Amino acid sequence: MRIILKLILFIFCSAFNFSYSQSNLNQIDSINSIEYQEIVSNLLKYEMIFSDNLNEARKIHYEKGIAKCLSNLALVHYLKGDYDKSTQYHLEAINIFEKSEMFQELCEEYGELGYQMKRINLPKANEYMQKAIYLAEDRNIPLFRKTKLYDNYGVIKEMMEQYDSAFSYYRKALKIKEQLNDSIGIPYSLNKIAVLYASLKNFDKAYEYLSLSDKIRAKEKGEFGRIENLSLHADFLSMENKIDEAINKYEEVLRSAKQINYTYLVLYSLQNLSDLYKKKNDFQNAFLKAQMYYNLKDSIDNVDVKSRIAQLEIAYQTEQKNKLLAESQYQLKSREQQLLFAIVTVLLLTLIFIGVYKYQILKKKRDLAELEYKSKLQTAELEKKLSDEKLKLSRELHDNIGSQLTFIISSLDNIAYKNPEINISEKLGFIQDFSRNALDDLRNTIWAMKHQEGNLEELGLKTNQLISKINGSLESVTIETDFNIIKNHSINSSQMLNLFRIIQEAIQNSIKHSGADIIKIIITSSDDSFRIIIKDNGKGFNINEITNGNGLFNMKRRCEESGGRFSISSSVNGTEIICEHQLS
Repeated sequence: MRIILKLILFIFCSAFNFSYSQSNLNQIDSINSIEYQEIVSNLLKYEMIFSDNLNEARKIHYEKGIAKCLSNLALVHYLKGDYDKSTQYHLEAINIFEKSEMFQELCEEYGELGYQMKRINLPKANEYMQKAIYLAEDRNIPLFRKTKLYDNYGVIKEMMEQYDSAFSYYRKALKIKEQLNDSIGIPYSLNKIAVLYASLKNFDKAYEYLSLSDKIRAKEKGEFGRIENLSLHADFLSMENKIDEAINKYEEVLRSAKQINYTYLVLYSLQNLSDLYKKKNDFQNAFLKAQMYYNLKDSIDNVDVKSRIAQLEIAYQTEQKNKLLAESQYQLKSREQQLLFAIVTVLLLTLIFIGVYKYQILKKKRDLAELEYKSKLQTAELEKKLSDEKLKLSRELHDNIGSQLTFIISSLDNIAYKNPEINISEKLGFIQDFSRNALDDLRNTIWAMKHQEGNLEELGLKTNQLISKINGSLESVTIETDFNIIKNHSINSSQMLNLFRIIQEAIQNSIKHSGADIIKIIITSSDDSFRIIIKDNGKGFNINEITNGNGLFNMKRRCEESGGRFSISSSVNGTEIICEHQLS
């Protein structure tokens, strides 16, 4: 009789455990399927929810649930700006999907990782997107899932300035959406194509595609899509420099976005309105819009974090209590059947569980404390690096582009208000040339800053491009190069920009002031050092009298910022500037 009773009890307990486990799987899957819009609305809340869900999935060794949780946590950390953590979670999820041969999920994860890395490491982002697309096409992933991959890969190609490829993938996604009659997805693809045409200054085509998108979005129930299209109209007008029309359109976007509490577009409209009013020299409205922008941004950023955490903890605890209550009610119904099993289990395992539990609690506290300390340290280091890079970039734009734009504005003011008999065509031609130089400076700054790592050969190539352009406009001065790069040392984006600016400044000074007919740019390197030398055969100058000038001071500062040692010598036979880097 006892044997039969134990057998019945064992079967019942097994069935109960299976039912409870299946309930857990459903709950984990339900949390993992929360919509993107909901996650974006409260990142702190869903970071806690997905972390708890990950722990639950790991407890029951639910591999798919674990991977999905990791993917959701990667999204949360990406939106929070914690890119290292986001990448780590993506790679962990990829590893699980690959081992479990869940190819559809693996394909989507590669795509998400590639897209999210686009502003951090563009070549790597391109590599992951290629893996995702190859997998999608090789494994016959459903068409509707391929559209997102093609759209996102189009963005990557656009950022790489491979515009033909970008158009190709956008149209590929659009074609599939049209086949599937995807009325929600079609406008997004049309808009991507329109924006790309606009960025290439082909506004006729841009408005053609945007108009098609407008017609579809006019049939949508909500206002969300129509307001986004309205903001694109405003963007295009601004890009065309139709300032008054753009202002009117952004004001319309602002009103509509406020009605549906679309905070992102409210901030976006205010920021653009402030810039446009500034272009009109309407500084009162520019200041007003900027003030509204920062007030709204501050009201979002300065929410009392402790209060939010307390509210989330209360909500979370209430949810947990409700779960426990439901489980308790279920267990009460079958208490008689479970009683014997519970007593035996408790007697046999209590001592073991207590020891293991205490050990795990202590270990978890130590691990959490260590993780928190490392996280704060990494955050502080990243914030300092970001602050330094922002300072360098702002100084670069202020010193070069800012001064040139100021000159352009002053020249235009002189034309507008001084002697009307001045040859305007000649003045405008001079300003036009000066503006092109300003644009070249901006492009050179962007070129250097977007290279996270370069090398001396790339610097030499960029220098040759500069010299080729200058030589074409000079008659009495010849610029020569002598590159003897034995070892192609790596240089970061900040060094790249500083060294290029030294060469540029030295050439300009020599052309303007030295009276030289030959300027020579020399780049040499050895195993443990490299040198940048700019020399001319001009009349020279008194170093003691001119050392404090802005040009020489800027070159010296840039050389030292790049880790080099600056020196200059000048005589009646010419001037020589050296920026030397000792690497060992």
